[in-house]
Amino acid sequence: MAETEKKTALLCGFGKREITPPLGAPIVGYYKQRFNEGVIDPLYVRAALFRDGEKSALILALDLCLVHKPWADRIREKVGKTFDIDPDAILINVSHTHSGPLTAKDFASDLEADPAYVAFLEEQAFCAAGEAVMDLAPARLFTAEAQAKGISFVRRYRMKDGSYVTNPAPESADQIDCAVGEPDETVRTLIVRREGADDIYLVNFGTHPDTVGYTYISADWPGYVCSTLEGAIPGSKCMFLLGPQGDVNHFTPFLPKRGRLMSEKHKEDFREKALHARYMGRVIAGAVLGGCDRAEEIGNEGISFAVTEMKLPTNRMTEGLEEAKRINELYLAGKAQEAGVSGRVVWARKVIRMSEAPEFYPYNAYALKIGDFVFSGVPGEPFTELGRRIYAASPFEHTMVCCLTNSSCGYVPSGRAYEEGGYEATTSSFAKGADDVFVQAAVEALKKL
Repeated sequence: MAETEKKTALLCGFGKREITPPLGAPIVGYYKQRFNEGVIDPLYVRAALFRDGEKSALILALDLCLVHKPWADRIREKVGKTFDIDPDAILINVSHTHSGPLTAKDFASDLEADPAYVAFLEEQAFCAAGEAVMDLAPARLFTAEAQAKGISFVRRYRMKDGSYVTNPAPESADQIDCAVGEPDETVRTLIVRREGADDIYLVNFGTHPDTVGYTYISADWPGYVCSTLEGAIPGSKCMFLLGPQGDVNHFTPFLPKRGRLMSEKHKEDFREKALHARYMGRVIAGAVLGGCDRAEEIGNEGISFAVTEMKLPTNRMTEGLEEAKRINELYLAGKAQEAGVSGRVVWARKVIRMSEAPEFYPYNAYALKIGDFVFSGVPGEPFTELGRRIYAASPFEHTMVCCLTNSSCGYVPSGRAYEEGGYEATTSSFAKGADDVFVQAAVEALKKL
């Protein structure tokens, strides 16, 4: 091959910056106000940059609950312009920790994020990307899959009376007919082995990072995945990317009391919950460790990317609007519990939010191919069924579906969930059929590669 025809070897760099919020910062994730009273473990933004001599691609992973599109677009534009990366080749993924800071308007209250913290967050993300640029080294790609059993559970159940309930209480276990669906227990890993630099592990698993809660900052179990792997493998860096998890979480009412998250003591002791987060992180890290020495080397030539717009149909609703406003006023005044309407707050806020909704909401599905490995970046929190459908339709052998990428859009349930009911369908902004549009857009983006 002539010298001018030789392809530049794939390069990869890694960057990391802390993004832990200050004391007193609002915490997002529940329908109640929480403010930071302390830190269990710090939060980070991590960056993985890939270059092949012609194109570049960047993945940013943040220990946050949600990623807001305006913020993500600003970061992608700034980073892309500074480091010569097409914004469509930048994926911003969040871990969805429910013990992370508010970064925009709260979905469950009228609280707003601190502009100073949001500016700090943007600066740290930018600096992490810059560190990755300075850390570039020749890279080979390896991939592995393993199973993490017994830590992820479908949280939707059909009851014996025919109703469908999300997260039924343990005392109602004898009233449950069956779980609706199955968790995806696969741990997917892309291993980037670099010449003269630390190896990088990009780990993907799907279940809700919601084990800690309370009023303390924590990266939850995704943070423990990273810290455990980096401690176990000298000279390594780790990045976690969240898989589809809209209908799965970390506990089941069927476990015996000693194994249930985490017995009644958990209701008072957040430290026990932090221990369960660490346990889950270690199980996932253990699955990675068990397979990394037998990882398959794959091709590392070329970078390509694509984007497809999806128009998700909305479930605009006006019925019960006045009642919804009444309940919401009580909720914002802190009186929902005493008025006996706390269980209807989710419904009320959805009715208000959707009363003037357009016919559809536009979002994007992204696809990023590094050598023979492909990332499917989708918005929001799709059910695991949607993830399986994307995997089944992907034209590539090595695919990793990452939800909450470049935008949050809430739950994207399977079509039948709208008829069955449950928390996710109740709160979703989308109508039945959105799942088909969602999957089709993700697959179309992959086929464009």
